[in-house]
Amino acid sequence: MAADLIRSPAVRLLHARQDHAICLRLAASYRQRIAAGERDQLAAHAWALGLARRWRLVAAELSGAH
Repeated sequence: MAADLIRSPAVRLLHARQDHAICLRLAASYRQRIAAGERDQLAAHAWALGLARRWRLVAAELSGAH
């Protein structure tokens, strides 16, 4: 992606960490809705957790941690 070529590695790492945190908050929101009885939010919760895992892996790769 052209935008990745322009952003520095530090900025890419920052954005990956921010996206990870956003996805975790979103997953927590879905979890609260599920606990309140909205069982139709199970797929959305799993989706948000999957994205959070993806961003955590991206952040780990960018930071050099394995």
